[in-house]
Amino acid sequence: MSGSDQIWAEALRTLKRGQPFALATVVNVRGSTPREVGAKMIVRADGQFGTIGGGCGEAEVFRKARVLLEESGDRGARLAEVDLTGDFDQPEIGTCGGMMDVFVDLWSPARDLPIARKLADAAGRNAPGALLTVVDPGSRSEIPAGSRTFIDRRDAGARDAGPIDLPAAAFAQIAERTDDAIPTLLELDGAGGLHPVTHLEPKGGVRLFVDPIVGAQRLIIVGAGHIAAPLCVLGAMLGFHVTVIDDRASFANRERFPDADEIIVKPFKAAIDSLALDGHCYLVSVTRGHSFDEEVVRAALMQPCGFVGMIGSRRRVKATLERIGGSGVPMERLGDVHAPLGVAIGGETPEEIAISIIAEIIRERRTGERDDFTLGVRSGLLKRSK
Repeated sequence: MSGSDQIWAEALRTLKRGQPFALATVVNVRGSTPREVGAKMIVRADGQFGTIGGGCGEAEVFRKARVLLEESGDRGARLAEVDLTGDFDQPEIGTCGGMMDVFVDLWSPARDLPIARKLADAAGRNAPGALLTVVDPGSRSEIPAGSRTFIDRRDAGARDAGPIDLPAAAFAQIAERTDDAIPTLLELDGAGGLHPVTHLEPKGGVRLFVDPIVGAQRLIIVGAGHIAAPLCVLGAMLGFHVTVIDDRASFANRERFPDADEIIVKPFKAAIDSLALDGHCYLVSVTRGHSFDEEVVRAALMQPCGFVGMIGSRRRVKATLERIGGSGVPMERLGDVHAPLGVAIGGETPEEIAISIIAEIIRERRTGERDDFTLGVRSGLLKRSK
């Protein structure tokens, strides 16, 4: 999986080698498409890194990116409309029949190494920031398409919008999109305001793509027993940065968890307190006892952790959450604990339970759907999505 953290690290490595590349980014979609807005791939003379969905659409974008790379020196940009409806005419029918607008622009070592370094650093540290790119300059001919800058949210006073002098209100909108980690195509109107673009009509205003830096999604597995092993494998396969925690070195070790990015051997609360949990963290408690689960969940809820889950029976989970609530944790936070953890696939073996857990994490990340297919909602403990 080539998430944004890996894309920017690869972009930096490529430029450090002195190689230019074309970056293809999905900036707008209509209908059913294989990848979401913000998906991207690097196209170099020696191949590609990342994907915007595969199939004929990606092949066409790859071809256009190679032409741009070969003919335009170290500068150039192109907006490509990818029509996926024709895929239904192919011998192997796919599931997509929408349209993607893909922006392709050139990156060169001499010009873009500094910004690539900032992007890779922000992604690697999960630091808030965004890449702001001019997709279409409109009537502003002095601003070339592909002009870009890095929005650093760590500098609260910064208002550097690069090639465009943005009004304060417009910059505030970009900052909000950055904080929300929502990639968005925006158009600057005559009054200096920004509004989302869904159809790229000709002769519009200046169009900017706000591409927030979303670092590696972190899967934190607390408890290194039988379920943790297949869970670690699945998490690594899906591109998560995987951390395994246990207070027993005989369980939490590299021999048992070769795919883990980080292994922490500490008491559970101390280990969680040592981590800077944020909205990109998915923490699951699969410890060997309910008293440990209580300790883990309470510690996780004291930080802004994006996803907190716990295995167990409905009765055990309910009693644990009631004790946590009695210790001062806000009740609204308890309603967001994914417990019992998993989706209703009838899993029984450690591997099947791990698949059930990962399925709920994927569903929450991609759709936010919570209904009776989710064990926590079915038990009446997890808040149902609206």
